[in-house]
Amino acid sequence: MTSAPDRPAAPAPGTRLLMPVILLAIFTVPLSVSGTAVSLGDIADDLGSSSVGEQWVLNGYNLTFACSTLVWGSVADIIGRWQALFFGLLTFGAGSALSLFAGNYWVLDGARLLAGAGAGAVFSVGTAVVSSNFEGERRTRAFALLGSVAGLSLAFGPSLCGLLTQLAGWRLVYGFQLACLVLACAGMPLIRRAAAHEKRRAARIDWPGAALFCTATTVTLGGLALGSATGWASAPFLLCTAVGIGCYGLFAWRESTAPNPLLSLGTLRSRRFSGITLVVAVASFTFTNAVAYLPVFFQGAYGASAGASGAYLMFLTLPVLVAPLIAARLTARGTPAHTIFTWSIGLLVVGLVLAGATASPGLVWMTLPMVAVGIGFGLQAGLVDGEALAHVPPEEAGMGAGWINTVRLGSEAIAVSLFGSLFASFAGDADDASRGGFAAITIGSTLCAAVLGVVSVLLMRRPGPAAPAEEPRAADHVA
Repeated sequence: MTSAPDRPAAPAPGTRLLMPVILLAIFTVPLSVSGTAVSLGDIADDLGSSSVGEQWVLNGYNLTFACSTLVWGSVADIIGRWQALFFGLLTFGAGSALSLFAGNYWVLDGARLLAGAGAGAVFSVGTAVVSSNFEGERRTRAFALLGSVAGLSLAFGPSLCGLLTQLAGWRLVYGFQLACLVLACAGMPLIRRAAAHEKRRAARIDWPGAALFCTATTVTLGGLALGSATGWASAPFLLCTAVGIGCYGLFAWRESTAPNPLLSLGTLRSRRFSGITLVVAVASFTFTNAVAYLPVFFQGAYGASAGASGAYLMFLTLPVLVAPLIAARLTARGTPAHTIFTWSIGLLVVGLVLAGATASPGLVWMTLPMVAVGIGFGLQAGLVDGEALAHVPPEEAGMGAGWINTVRLGSEAIAVSLFGSLFASFAGDADDASRGGFAAITIGSTLCAAVLGVVSVLLMRRPGPAAPAEEPRAADHVA
């Protein structure tokens, strides 16, 4: 008697709607940063000029975003990723609604702190949900779509938000974000059963560890802001750095001894996981710095307007829409992920070097290097999260995603603060200062990225123990 052949398990109800809901939420996160930056002048005209108030409209969001990603990821593994993502969307939406109706900087800055905390859940928990609901080629395509949508928001977000601000003022920017988040929240009940199979950790939330991590991150990022303004040898910067390092040390000790740690240090011992995570830091010191300082360079060196600078920047950002899909196709055809990451690192580093070398002759000469940097970023953008989470146990996918995004945001903050101060330190007329500052940023960023890139490649290629997630993933999915 022969048994019937095994049939592939039918997808859980709501699986088809899972990606649209998460993609819509992911699209809103970068938009909240670029939209605020573009509309900052309009906000000042409406609420009054306040350097502190305006600064915290941007920095408050980034601060709570950086603090919350690891916490949300770990919490999601315990209470369930659907629940954590839904709570995060509600928090993000509440912050956007308060921003929409804010009548002063106190309310607006508080709303941005709240929105950043919710955005941390969208990024860390959203990627964990995708990781645990798709397998094989479908999983690769799903992460490629995440990278492309993030690139879409990055490339066209400033133009879209600028248009909204011009049409009806800065409040429409937050109204648009709120509408996107309301649609995402409305879709969450429809995808609940798709996430019902996810494993949870039988553990308690490590609130002392969360408090230590948030304190360390807040003090460290605050120190970077002070160092950029007052100098890297100033007493406030040195004090904040010392306190931040001390808090991180206490956090590491807590996580090594806690029965239910916020961050499993065993996960960080995986060479491939750590190597893949460093690819994110390479992108921060190359692509992120280029996005931050190329517009300033264009305006100072070439006399370009703000609008023209944004248009020129699309040579850098548009490739991010396509490159994640190329990476997914290469992976489907059998190209190893570590090979694609090596190409990505090479394009990011070499592209930035060439961008600095061709800055003096003119913008036309910088076009191809900018495209190379954009392709390098795009190749890893839709691949790095999925590949890193493949080396994390399924029940710790939220924790792993939280750590990846913590490294992403932390390295971006370090890169932008460090090289922003370096850029501003150059004196002389606008042309000389911008050219000298951009050259310094190119050299410094390239050196940092090259060192991180070499370590990343060595870790990814170095043989290590089998990934803990590979064996149970298929069984969990079938069950």
